[in-house]
Amino acid sequence: MRRWSAWLLGLALAGVGCREPASAPRSEPLRHAAYVWRQGWDPAAIASLEGRVWPVGLTELNVLVGECGLGGPGRRVHPPWAALRATGRTLTLSVRIGTRQALGGPAEPDLTEGLGLLRQGWGEARAAGVEIASVQVDFDCPSRLLSAYAERLAAAKRAWPEVRLTVTTLPTWLREPGFVRLVAVADGWTLQLHGTQRPNLAQPTPLFEEKQAIAWIEQAETLGRPFRVALPTYAYLACYATSGAYLGVRAEHAELPKATARTQPLPTDPAQVVGLLRRLEDRRHALVQGVDWFRLPFPGDRQNWTMAGWSQVLAKQPLSTACAPELKVEGALADIAVANHTGQPLPMPTLELTWRGARVLGADATSDWVAVARGEGMTFRPHPLAGFLAPGERRVVGWVRLTEPAPCALRSLGE
Repeated sequence: MRRWSAWLLGLALAGVGCREPASAPRSEPLRHAAYVWRQGWDPAAIASLEGRVWPVGLTELNVLVGECGLGGPGRRVHPPWAALRATGRTLTLSVRIGTRQALGGPAEPDLTEGLGLLRQGWGEARAAGVEIASVQVDFDCPSRLLSAYAERLAAAKRAWPEVRLTVTTLPTWLREPGFVRLVAVADGWTLQLHGTQRPNLAQPTPLFEEKQAIAWIEQAETLGRPFRVALPTYAYLACYATSGAYLGVRAEHAELPKATARTQPLPTDPAQVVGLLRRLEDRRHALVQGVDWFRLPFPGDRQNWTMAGWSQVLAKQPLSTACAPELKVEGALADIAVANHTGQPLPMPTLELTWRGARVLGADATSDWVAVARGEGMTFRPHPLAGFLAPGERRVVGWVRLTEPAPCALRSLGE
């Protein structure tokens, strides 16, 4: 009996030893930064930096200073340094390098132009009396060239020793042989957790998914190096041809790609983001030092969270995801509208108007909806090219005229 008791006790202790460590809060809070991703600055955008109510915990702004290799000539961005300095946030700089000019030659990847734009932006900031904490390269390097990418960064650091040089990285790189070398060379790295998969009309993929994000984070943690993660605040509109072929995405204020016949809203689900933030509060994820948010909201953004909405998410409070249908009935005429009172862009909803004891004389929908009759009812479905209802926006959906006044009801059926 003693031998059996000892054996059972040993099993019990072994089971205790195999359990995951108890959950406990991280010793240091996450540090939050926001990408200031503007290709141009107008007076309204500059003025909006003053007097903002900044989210609690946001300590850093990562400012775009140049882009190249994206299909056209490289271009510098000239940020308003005085206004940015007045925000009181730590400032870092970024350059976006596409692959069109960085690849294809004997020196691939060739980062010369992109690094030149970054140095020019850094020099401009210093000339304006602005201290820059670090600079970042955002380059979607092909996996086969990660080792060469690391060599280019090492050379850049030797030529520019006075700066702290960081990089953005993709989850698909985590298992590549050159990735360890890359993050060893860089002074810091950010793991992008959003927009990592090509949109697919037949098999929709979310812009961000908590479960997938935590799997990537745990994979990155096996390297044993501190890092940051990039999370989204934006929405994209994926665009497809009549055949269903993917044509690209429409970002803020952009035009639809030529031959677009169908769109697919890809919003960021704030509940998924809040879920990840809560999980990162655990000490087991202490290697995740901060969050880089893409992107800082500006007045007039249609496909981005508002400052208030973003602050709510940072406070780990999910945003409302419901549009507010509006019905106005005067006699036999019913007018339908919809409003977005939330802090995020929402896909155009499907609305259903029902009534009793009357027939339809006429009906019409505005350009973002299509009206479909159904017995004693009318459904207003989003047009195949419909976009988003921006935060704070109200739109007229359509109208229905009946043969006589009748009780009417309006409800949202969602997307």
